[in-house]
Amino acid sequence: MKQLLSIVLIFILSSCTPSPQNTEHKATLIVFGTFVEILIFSPPHQATQANVAIQAVEQQFQTFHQQWHAWEQGGIVSKINRAIAQRQSITVPDSVKNFILTSQTLTQQSQGLFDPAIGQLVSLWGFHSETWQGPPPSADNIQTWLNSSPSLLDISFKGNELRSHNANVQLDFGGNAKGLAIEMALSTLKQSGIQNAIVSIGGDMKAIGSKNGEPWKVGIQDPQNPTQVLATLNLQEGESVVTSGIYQRYFEWQGQRFSHILNPKTGYPAHSFASVTVLHPNAITADAAATALLIAGVKQWKIVAQAMGIQYVLAIDEHGKKYQTEAMAQRISLL
Repeated sequence: MKQLLSIVLIFILSSCTPSPQNTEHKATLIVFGTFVEILIFSPPHQATQANVAIQAVEQQFQTFHQQWHAWEQGGIVSKINRAIAQRQSITVPDSVKNFILTSQTLTQQSQGLFDPAIGQLVSLWGFHSETWQGPPPSADNIQTWLNSSPSLLDISFKGNELRSHNANVQLDFGGNAKGLAIEMALSTLKQSGIQNAIVSIGGDMKAIGSKNGEPWKVGIQDPQNPTQVLATLNLQEGESVVTSGIYQRYFEWQGQRFSHILNPKTGYPAHSFASVTVLHPNAITADAAATALLIAGVKQWKIVAQAMGIQYVLAIDEHGKKYQTEAMAQRISLL
């Protein structure tokens, strides 16, 4: 999807000003149809180093978008989808293979609630286009898709040769590609000698080091009043925080609202939780888990969180009721 998010789900909050020892370097751009923020604190003598590192990450993001967006022709995901539809195999780089294998593990752990093989369903709903026209797909069309049972687990590898025994598998990594991009960006910053930074994509973020010796303080949106901060959280070294919500990207048809987050088990948009925030060391896992737990809803979220190894969860339902793990309650400050 290319629709621009006007408000991010998590804010980087200002807790202090740069110290004499450190200088702030900041870049904001639009990639993946959303706002991307790169924030670095480094000694003044590393100013050039920090700016070069930011430029490297910006270029990396542009390339990543072209390669990993499901609907960008010529990218690796598009090539994989075309090969699968034609019942052909395709050779992929190690990085792509490893990411798909990681995603398959997350699909298994989430009991199929996170499954990037739903590209056909996304297209069926029209959520791949820049503007949604409607109407929603018919129940018969959704059932036909469900009967085909496409899953990321249908993909297998022989060396680096990828194939799928289900031609209806169409990949769309909207559920965890931002996590991958964040991990790649921070790896680039580290290789450039940057020690203190935070990268945010649409409010999903991960930090390295600290903000002038203090934790990175972030604020989580109130889904019922998105201009307000509901809670704050201090991010430590190497932690990522991701929020998945149904209140930012949605479409309306004849008075009914449809979230862009689709449940692979039903073929319909998720509607139980308004938002789910996950804290985890790995941004890819956090990204996938936030999506899965949002779909899981009130009855299943604890079971799915445990299966995915997620300790820190804050979920808010459509009526504003909060659900959280004991571990998250120790970390988060509700306002």
